[in-house]
Amino acid sequence: MLRTMLNQRKVAAAVVARAWLPSSAVSQRGFADHQTNRQNDAEEEDEVGVDPPVSLYASIATTVLIGGGSYYLYSEYGSAIARHLPWPATQASETPPSAAATEAKSRKSRLQAKLAPKSELLYQEQVNWAWTHPGLYVVGSNEYGLVDPMHPGHGAGLRAAVPGLEGKLLRGAAFAKTHAAAVDVDGNLYQWGTGFTAGSAPHMPQCTLSNSGITAVATSRDYVVLLDRKSHISLVRGDNSQLAEQAPPTLAFEPRLGWRENAVAVSAGEDHIAATTSSGHVYTCALGPSGNDRSQLGHGSTAVEPFVLRRIESDRSFTSAVCGGRHTLLLTADGDVWGCGANDFGQLATGSYTEATRTISELTPLRALWEQGIFQSAKASALRIAAGAKSSYFQVSRSGSDLDLLAVGCGIDGQLGSGAFTHIQGRPTRIAALSGVSEVDTETGLRRPVGVRSISANGSSDHVAIICDNHTNVKLDKSAQSVTKSPVFGYDVVVWGSNSSGQCIPDRKHRFAEPIHPPPLYLSKSSEGQDQQPPRLQAAPRQWVSAASFQRSGSNSGSSSSKKYLVEQEFVTGSDVTAAFLKSV
Repeated sequence: MLRTMLNQRKVAAAVVARAWLPSSAVSQRGFADHQTNRQNDAEEEDEVGVDPPVSLYASIATTVLIGGGSYYLYSEYGSAIARHLPWPATQASETPPSAAATEAKSRKSRLQAKLAPKSELLYQEQVNWAWTHPGLYVVGSNEYGLVDPMHPGHGAGLRAAVPGLEGKLLRGAAFAKTHAAAVDVDGNLYQWGTGFTAGSAPHMPQCTLSNSGITAVATSRDYVVLLDRKSHISLVRGDNSQLAEQAPPTLAFEPRLGWRENAVAVSAGEDHIAATTSSGHVYTCALGPSGNDRSQLGHGSTAVEPFVLRRIESDRSFTSAVCGGRHTLLLTADGDVWGCGANDFGQLATGSYTEATRTISELTPLRALWEQGIFQSAKASALRIAAGAKSSYFQVSRSGSDLDLLAVGCGIDGQLGSGAFTHIQGRPTRIAALSGVSEVDTETGLRRPVGVRSISANGSSDHVAIICDNHTNVKLDKSAQSVTKSPVFGYDVVVWGSNSSGQCIPDRKHRFAEPIHPPPLYLSKSSEGQDQQPPRLQAAPRQWVSAASFQRSGSNSGSSSSKKYLVEQEFVTGSDVTAAFLKSV
């Protein structure tokens, strides 16, 4: 027994000495002695069963593999696992909590109890639920009070009808990082968020404009951008911090709009906006000194005159213009895409990254969209565009039938939807789950491609929400009686990208690299266990709805109960939030 222990100790010492002994020292001992010792060591190792030593390279590789795997598991599932671990009690936990901490915990418990809407309707009836429950429902981070301004800092990842906007039929809603805005059907503007109030105190959304005739709303870092029926574009302060320059109440067009030319849409980036007109022109404007620091206005230089809408000189007719964080995309009437501004992550589809293409100063066609295989300009055209903070999205029609969804730019949080977490993507990647999809029309029996109805990718967000254009069994009914009939099904909603605050609705992972189907907005006990497949979130299609149905659901639309509205459900993204609301169209 004693001899065996001594042999084991001797062999272990020999293994350690040989592992760390320099090769020069081995050569100095002489080849013969070295060879004899190796044979003796081998015999002793065989006798006591000691494994041969592991090489230094294998040790390093094993360490890197274990470390990388551990980091991935932590980043993907760490928060979910941590909630179920039996953490030992610490000295701090034994200290009685303060009155403020107790009240904060109580507020959070009350918030969790009321935020997720509950309904006795089945999940198959969620379209009817959406038609009769107007309001603004938000999921994601409540750090700045955008989900529930009455409890800022609490409730991340919870679904909520924003207090004060329950039952409000809206025309639009938009979210910046620290402030948000919504416009109801009567043209009233509501603002909230800790950036708007310049503090973390509980507050309700404040009505800052009344009966203004607003038709569209967008948000930049510091402003709320409004478009009204008279084609006026105005700015309202969204962040109460002291700004270096004050914006005029209404922005001037240079040159002025033509005869019977109207502004039809407006989009906002971090510090710039773009407006599209009915004549196919695009006007851009800087919202401060940094509003053209990357030539995102499309005028060929970084010169800037803040708060003036200047027309982009081009012989092309544009149907859409969208703003990313610091880049701009324009869609022409014949299906080409042009862009300008920041290209650090390939968001302007210029191909391989070079220092020369880091900023695109001139308005440039995105030729890389058509360079590869089936995406040739003779066969393909873009139908829809969208821009995230550092990414771009294009719905493309090829060969007159198939529809594809392409993405370029930064995908480190999975926002490219390709299944990979790519840092820089300068060539378009195909989002397989939303490309080449078709379905059989149950009425005609013919196969039709399934595209997208809307793409929401905010200039300050790293996730995407899409409403698909699948077939529904909803037919327009001007009598507004169809909302009482069920079941009906709507448009599929898919999301992907960053989920750090639960903005993609599921909370088991902190990012999704491929489109997923989130669950419905409300909780339904009556439908538990009835479906083998998890229920999918669906957007309510366009339909006529009576205001009386809002009042029956306990809501208050603020309008006469006999009035009818043509409505549909819309989903929008913001910085770490996703929102759904019933929109008057």
